[in-house]
Amino acid sequence: MSTVHLMRKYQEQAVLSASPEQLILKLYDLGIAACKREDRPKVRAVLTELIGALNLEAGGELAERLYALYEFCLRESAIGDLEVVRRILEGLREAWHEGVVMARAA
Repeated sequence: MSTVHLMRKYQEQAVLSASPEQLILKLYDLGIAACKREDRPKVRAVLTELIGALNLEAGGELAERLYALYEFCLRESAIGDLEVVRRILEGLREAWHEGVVMARAA
């Protein structure tokens, strides 16, 4: 088995065994990495997934604010500065990690 194949299997297993909270964290990581590479299509795909993961009914005002941020980032990723998008995603990632992932682990 090639190293690439083994790596893909490992990544697949990591995704399949991750909690929904960890999957959101992985999306933030992917979006940040895509911004650094200036991979606009990947950034937009990640933002679309983040929007799709929102539950606007259960999430209330927080979900609405996240939706607005993701929409802004989508617009910026199309024609604007990816540095702005990266900074927003980094802040959201940090808040998500501290507020949700770490709280679940405690």
